[in-house]
Amino acid sequence: WIDINKGDEVNEELRSRLVAKEINKGKNEEFFAATPPLEGLKMLLSLAVTEGVGYEKGDRDNGMRIDVIDIRRAYFQAAARRDVYVNLPEEDWSHGMCGKLNKSMYGTRDAAHNWEEEYTKFMESYEFERGQSSPCLFYNAKRQLVIHGDDFTVLGRATDLDWFRKKISDKFVVKFKARLGPGEEDDKSARVLNRVIEWTMQGINYEPDQRHAELIVKALG
Repeated sequence: WIDINKGDEVNEELRSRLVAKEINKGKNEEFFAATPPLEGLKMLLSLAVTEGVGYEKGDRDNGMRIDVIDIRRAYFQAAARRDVYVNLPEEDWSHGMCGKLNKSMYGTRDAAHNWEEEYTKFMESYEFERGQSSPCLFYNAKRQLVIHGDDFTVLGRATDLDWFRKKISDKFVVKFKARLGPGEEDDKSARVLNRVIEWTMQGINYEPDQRHAELIVKALG
């Protein structure tokens, strides 16, 4: 079991995962999984508050919103594409027995790649076009989406976001973390990739990863 704090020392976000340990025996392009640049996220934030794009002039309340969706235990929701055998955890162990993975497992070399293949197939089934600058960016005429690992950040009108919530929850186990927007019913703050995003009357505030500041302070201390 691997225990990590995805938050910071003040706002802890503890995660525990059962992780395999596969040894890296050389470079293999089939194991590669892309991650989008942070500019992809910043682009969505900018589009959301740009007049004529995210909202019509004088009608900001009916403009676009941003959904923040977390895929729970994402790698376990992707099929294993190799024959991978693992030692069973202590509570299930018996002499001479091991386990063969049907799903991808954290710690195996192709888990991230398998997950990328899984969500790409899902997105393309609903006519999202994969980006040319980054394969983790998806677009269609009504909905714009940035995917970063197991974090989906979605920009669109409320009705389109509701549609996407239904489709993705039918396919994967998800947690809807926030819907950022200008309306009274919308959330005004959310954590995305451990960055704090705040929706204000003046625009969107973007706060860098707090853990980086803690690391700098510790290094200087």
